[in-house]
Amino acid sequence: MKHTRLHFKQNITSISFKEEWKETPLVIYPKGLGRVRDLVALLPTIKNYNVKFFFDGAKSESYEAVQILSSLGIYSGIVIDEKADWGKLTDLMYYALCGKVPHAPIEPFQFVYEMYQRNLLVDYGRVYFDEIFSTEKHGEGTENHRDNWQRFFYEPTDCAACEGWRICLGKYAALEDKSGCSTFSTELLNLIESIKYKPLTIKYDYNNF
Repeated sequence: MKHTRLHFKQNITSISFKEEWKETPLVIYPKGLGRVRDLVALLPTIKNYNVKFFFDGAKSESYEAVQILSSLGIYSGIVIDEKADWGKLTDLMYYALCGKVPHAPIEPFQFVYEMYQRNLLVDYGRVYFDEIFSTEKHGEGTENHRDNWQRFFYEPTDCAACEGWRICLGKYAALEDKSGCSTFSTELLNLIESIKYKPLTIKYDYNNF
């Protein structure tokens, strides 16, 4: 089903949710979160909609906002571009995939986890429902992936030697310093590998809680 994308220059708590928005899945890009107490008061309204909230990964406050939304049971995500805070992104990744306290999915980590298979490429740009962030466009994804793969591996680039290529697909090739994106992509890849193929066995005695 086609999603309706809405961009707002205001916080979630200042958005007036329209009745007609209930007819289609929503992807909302807000300025920020707003006061938490106002957000909690708005929760009954938000949960009447099929909505996901995406925040700008270049803003430091976005990472806390996504974590708060997720803890309140609201599907959310972080938009990862060249200006992302790679350290905060990595912390959010561990919360999203390893947190034991119940919380809503956080993108793009949920998508990568669900789609990941060994020896296959995963284009997490698709989760933003926006071709700007996706290398898979107009039904030509397979051809694009092949071209990108060949281009980076024929040329002497940092991307060619990056273990995280299968997740990143060269999205941040324009960065002069690729240490941040490389470390993040590789750590995400290795974490999902360990979860899906080498699961840790953790036993809890719930009678002691």
